[in-house]
Amino acid sequence: PNKVNNRVLRHGNKVRMSEDGLRLYSEVDGHVTLTDGRVFVSDIYEIPADVDSSTGDVIYEGNVVVKGNVITGFSVKAKGDIEVYGVVEGAYLEAGGQIILRRGMQGMNKGILKAYGNIVSKFIENAEVIAGGYINTDSILHSRVSAKGDVVVGGRRGFVTGGIIRSGTLISVKTSGSHMGTNTVLEV
Repeated sequence: PNKVNNRVLRHGNKVRMSEDGLRLYSEVDGHVTLTDGRVFVSDIYEIPADVDSSTGDVIYEGNVVVKGNVITGFSVKAKGDIEVYGVVEGAYLEAGGQIILRRGMQGMNKGILKAYGNIVSKFIENAEVIAGGYINTDSILHSRVSAKGDVVVGGRRGFVTGGIIRSGTLISVKTSGSHMGTNTVLEV
């Protein structure tokens, strides 16, 4: 191979060159891009639009950032964190770290969020949510939610109706249940 020129960028000390200048080594799992003659290795995989038939299911060793929605029937699995800017529909998300949903989850009774860390979401509707850490959201509707840590339903609305909410430590809500007779179970 040709020698790598000196324009190689050592991005956060994640890329190093061999002493003979013939090879590059990455210090992290991730994907490599070559931009303007510079090598970048990132452990963040960014999807600029929706996770749908154009992307297929996503499996990644690092962190995943989805700028759009995650469409029903698709999955995102990451060893690190998952962050979604849009809405998660009836999809499957699994993170070795935490899951952050900037908007929320409309699970359509088939959506699942599973994180070994924390889960933060604007809302959770008709979904199954399992966290190894805490769960923080503004509302939970007709969902099965369990966390080893606290389940905090705060924000302006702060309500839970329907479904089962389980926590290993604490459940904090402003309003639970409904006048419609829907069963709402809280277990600590």
